[in-house]
Amino acid sequence: MKRFIIVSGLVSAFVVAPAQAQEGRFYVGGFVGDRFGSGQTFRGANLAGDPRVIRTPTKDAVTGGITLGAIVGEGHWGRLRVEGELAASRNKLNRLVLNNVERQLLEGRKSVTTQMVNLAYDTPKIANLVRFSVGGGIGNGNIDYDIRYNVTATGPTINIPTSASGHLAYQAIAGVTVSVVPHLELVADARYLRIGAHDVERFNQSAGTLDSVLDTHFHSTAATVGFRYIL
Repeated sequence: MKRFIIVSGLVSAFVVAPAQAQEGRFYVGGFVGDRFGSGQTFRGANLAGDPRVIRTPTKDAVTGGITLGAIVGEGHWGRLRVEGELAASRNKLNRLVLNNVERQLLEGRKSVTTQMVNLAYDTPKIANLVRFSVGGGIGNGNIDYDIRYNVTATGPTINIPTSASGHLAYQAIAGVTVSVVPHLELVADARYLRIGAHDVERFNQSAGTLDSVLDTHFHSTAATVGFRYIL
């Protein structure tokens, strides 16, 4: 169902545009920026029923993506855009806290990829140069966890190697667009991304057994700059 929503949105980006679309209706773009560090909490219990609450604050990391879209409406009120977006980022863990006690972190990374359909509104041009934008998107989110830590200095070693894919993701976007030359716009955006609830598996690497299955969700904010080339 989620994939159907994504595909339908991408198709609508081109079908909704008028059949007699004038030059400049379609565009390609790209962006890069800083995905700020954020906290993520894993909650659950081990097989014996003992609670497990893990906090994993992360460091800042680079994020980037590409877009392909269409201007589906434009007038004195501004313009409306629909676009498909592919984006990726990777954050390193700053530390790991299990049940309110910081543990020895051996390795910690989270890799995030998203495939989104965005709808955005741009204001009319100010001084024939600047537009402000607001919008949002929905789509598919994937996270690869590679987390390994020691519970104590002598072990056991715990591993969270889960790959969580196909989860509902949504984002909010706000920014500013500057028209540099005909057909080329420079863009600066603030973005909030959230990927819905999913499970991660926590293995006791020392014993070779599954310790627990924990619930979590992912969210983060980012500041990006990029371009939009109108065809």
